[in-house]
Amino acid sequence: MKLFKKAQTATEYMIILAVIIIIALIVVGVMGGIPGLGGSTRGRASSAYWQTADIGIVAYSIVNTTGNITDDKVIMSIRNNRRDSIRVHNISLDGTSFRWTGFTLAPGETYQISETETNITECTSPGNSFTVAVEINYTDDETGASYSFNGEGNKLEGTCASS
Repeated sequence: MKLFKKAQTATEYMIILAVIIIIALIVVGVMGGIPGLGGSTRGRASSAYWQTADIGIVAYSIVNTTGNITDDKVIMSIRNNRRDSIRVHNISLDGTSFRWTGFTLAPGETYQISETETNITECTSPGNSFTVAVEINYTDDETGASYSFNGEGNKLEGTCASS
């Protein structure tokens, strides 16, 4: 009878250990600790953050058709999630500024921009992942105050598209 108790204890111990290891692997995968396993989670979290930010990026894609980093085309829809109108002066990705002069957005309004030659080094072919720092400089029309918004350290992440 004592032998049976030892075997039962060992079996229970192994089952508990297996459950703990499986839970740890799931947590590591979701947090992005295993390359390729948690990347889509980070991309979805980045997209969710930027859609609800004060100056939201509600849709975006980066396309490269030639493999040359100077031929990237960025398409973005920018939305004003603030309660006052704003004037956007500049948007830059990884320090490279877009070339247009700016635009005004009423509360809730969306504006689509398209820019080429942005030098996103990760987008040399479709399917590659990209991570870029975003900085948006704007003025609040109500107060006249100028702001620089960088997403509080949250970068824009996604997958390079094909044309």
